[in-house]
Amino acid sequence: MKTAIRTTIALAALSVVAQAAPFLAVGDSAELFLTGTAGVRSDDNVLLSANSKSDTIYQFAPGLDLVFGNNSLTKGHVFYKETSDRYTNHSTLNTNLSSFGLASAYDDQKLKMNLDSSFDQLAQNTVDTQAANPDSLSRRDIFKINGGSEIGMTDKSSIGASVSYEDTDYIKRIFDDSKITTVPVNYYYEVSPKVDMSFGYRYRNTKLHSGFNSNDSFYSVGARGEFTPKLSGSVAIGYSQRTFSKGIKSEKTPGIDSSLTYAASEKTTVRFGVSNDFGVSGVGAAQRNLSYNFGVQSKMSEEWSAGVNLSYRAIRYLGAGSRTDDYFEGGLNATYVINQVVNIVGGVTYRKNDSDLTGSNFDNTVYSLAANFRY
Repeated sequence: MKTAIRTTIALAALSVVAQAAPFLAVGDSAELFLTGTAGVRSDDNVLLSANSKSDTIYQFAPGLDLVFGNNSLTKGHVFYKETSDRYTNHSTLNTNLSSFGLASAYDDQKLKMNLDSSFDQLAQNTVDTQAANPDSLSRRDIFKINGGSEIGMTDKSSIGASVSYEDTDYIKRIFDDSKITTVPVNYYYEVSPKVDMSFGYRYRNTKLHSGFNSNDSFYSVGARGEFTPKLSGSVAIGYSQRTFSKGIKSEKTPGIDSSLTYAASEKTTVRFGVSNDFGVSGVGAAQRNLSYNFGVQSKMSEEWSAGVNLSYRAIRYLGAGSRTDDYFEGGLNATYVINQVVNIVGGVTYRKNDSDLTGSNFDNTVYSLAANFRY
């Protein structure tokens, strides 16, 4: 029932956007694009299970994207996509899923504001859900909304704050629905023309259907900006604490949140980051996650680009049992641009999880090829 209601709301919103598009598209103020993907992938473990099932999946995903504010201080876009997956050998896994979203930003140099929201229907297992659902896909609806602003206080300082809310609703009751509210506040002080020092506090409240709720606090000091002519991004290091409403004693850990970009050349970009933070699994188990990610993307010519992405996540489950997982994911991708309307994307993804919980170990390799269009 919830899924039907949310899908109806998304379709109604799309209808409003489509009807409003002719009135918004004055000059260069707005453009409406038709989008789509037609692809195929070969997956040797579609359920991420210890007893793997392989399949070939065909996907078709038409959509619309309304881009607005090309010549104004407020820019953004509204999109809708309907994704159909068809499994060759396991037709009971076939899905038709919707995605809808809005992203908008305002920037007049002194005041910056952003608003992002999305609704996504998903049907896939993850390292957090596969052990509880080894024979089918984990269906869930995720609604997210985030709004924030940053305002200059003096010539060298500013304050930024935002509020985000994420509602995850699982179809099967073996999972634990969650509602997560996050409020970060940061003070920035310019230490050089291109670098700001930051002092921050982030509050997060996690409410679960089971009632095992929690509150997180992250106190940090860091920096953001262009650290060298080739290195830019943000780093925040500090102290994190999670307290629980019942059942588990409070947890403390060093906290880190970093995202850095290195321009190796005019055509090659390297991205890397580290994170140490608390989380929650699909069955409502509290987690502490230490994550590393690394990626390289290079544009070899006007038509060709390619990249590699690697990530590692050390997961410690808190409370009784103290399960630990080591999850690795790596991928290679290549894109060929035919013209401004069509491009071809191919890739291979490898996933591996080592766990001390029986039934949670798995390997997964996926080969994919897709054509994307935007007109």
